Order: sequence, then structure tokens, then C-alpha cells
Amino acid sequence: MWSYDRTVTIEKPLVTAPWRSFGFYALTGKSTLSFGKRINKETVCEALEAIREQNPVGRILLVADNYGSHHAKLTKQRADELGIEFVFIPPYSPTLNAIEPLWKDLKREISPEIYENEEHFREFLTETFLRLSRRVSFAVDWIENFLPNIQRLR
Repeated sequence: MWSYDRTVTIEKPLVTAPWRSFGFYALTGKSTLSFGKRINKETVCEALEAIREQNPVGRILLVADNYGSHHAKLTKQRADELGIEFVFIPPYSPTLNAIEPLWKDLKREISPEIYENEEHFREFLTETFLRLSRRVSFAVDWIENFLPNIQRLR
């Protein structure tokens, strides 16, 4: 039996990051993760450009919530120019968005880590998001409910 004269505590330093992320979970194609200090129409347009850059060919359907910048005129115009179509989920329905289970696993994986600085955190977050997004399994329920006639996703 071991005993100590004092209580041992382990402190985990917190890293706060002054930016938000915009994730695109591609069921076919390449997923992307973009960062901005705020999510506004300009940063959404930048994220759309990154999505198209990673997926230069084909139709892109982007399932999105009803955040104001997703509905902005500039966002809609840039999405049209890039050939990206928005599909908006009803308000208060995050379970209808296939990316939500991915975000849940991502948070689970990144929370026990200790990061040296913001850049290390951002790199780990990006690497983890891209690795997890290769799994279509996060979207299985979504596919069965909304795309029942799909035989196979590449």
C-alpha cells in the first residue's frame, strides 16, 4: 500500500484558439477543414473555394445549418459560381447533418491531448478531422434515411 502526505493533482494547460472551423465531410471526394476568426459570409466563401479546390470535378451538395452567413447573398452567389449547392437542414435538427457524428468523435479524440501552442492544436485538429472524414461510417444512418437508393459510395 502506498500513501502520500499530500494530494497529487495533475493540471492540464488549456489552449484557447481565437478562430472557428468550417468542416466539409465529403462522402465521395476530399473533405476539408477551414479556419477563420469568425464564421461570416467572407470566411464561408473562402471555405467554399477550398472545398471546390479539393474537389474540382463534379456536383457538390453541401448540407448546412441555418447560420446567417450560409444564407447571405454573397455566399449564395459564390456557391453558384463554384457549382456548389446548399441543402439546408431544418432549424434545431443537428442529427440531420451527417457531419455531427464526426464532430463528436473528433472532440473525443482531441480532448485528452495536451498541445504546445495554437499551431500544434490546429495541425492536430486538421490531421484528426481529415483522418476521421475518410470513414463513411459516420454517415451510415444519414445515407439510409436520405439516400436509400445509393448502392455504394466510393
